[in-house]
Amino acid sequence: MSRLLPSLILFLGLMTSGAGAAWAQPAPVQTPPAAREAIEKGKETAAERARAIGPELKALRDEMAAQVGEVRKLIDKRVDEAEAKARSYALMAAGGLFVIMVLASVLGGVIVALLFRRNRA
Repeated sequence: MSRLLPSLILFLGLMTSGAGAAWAQPAPVQTPPAAREAIEKGKETAAERARAIGPELKALRDEMAAQVGEVRKLIDKRVDEAEAKARSYALMAAGGLFVIMVLASVLGGVIVALLFRRNRA
């Protein structure tokens, strides 16, 4: 226990000094007037550029909306084609099952008729 005490004291000392450094607040920095003017001028030029870009952004947005509309039409067309194909496959499958059912009943009737004929003879 006595060997751990110096290490514990050192650890606690480092922790408190680190916490004190974290709580210390830096002094506020005074911006020089020339820098303040440059910042204001930069803000004004940025606002002017943003206003100038507005029509370009609107044209780009309209173009993207047109392209998205074309893609949606293409997707809708493909979906309609897929629905029609699935519907035709479903009808063909139903028709095929009906034909198989009729053939099975006819074949079953023939087999039963042959069995009865054999038993009578």
